[in-house]
Amino acid sequence: MSLSENQTKLIHRINRIQGQLEAIKNTINAEEKDCEKAILLLKAAHQAMKKFGEAYIHEYMDTCFKEKKSTATIESDVKKAITAAFSL
Repeated sequence: MSLSENQTKLIHRINRIQGQLEAIKNTINAEEKDCEKAILLLKAAHQAMKKFGEAYIHEYMDTCFKEKKSTATIESDVKKAITAAFSL
């Protein structure tokens, strides 16, 4: 099973986020703490996660429409996604 171009892009986003989280961990473990750097890394990782969530939902919606899922199923799934996104 091969990944679509959009799925590959999502995987790349996750890899970048993992890299940002590793950078945060390295900053925490560093002997000389750089608080400003840690905060900026946290902000970047948080923003990247939000953008990933947005891109993931777009990809999901495209897939649903291509697979011709029922409107009720799509509506239910979107409501669940919105609830999950805003309850973080």
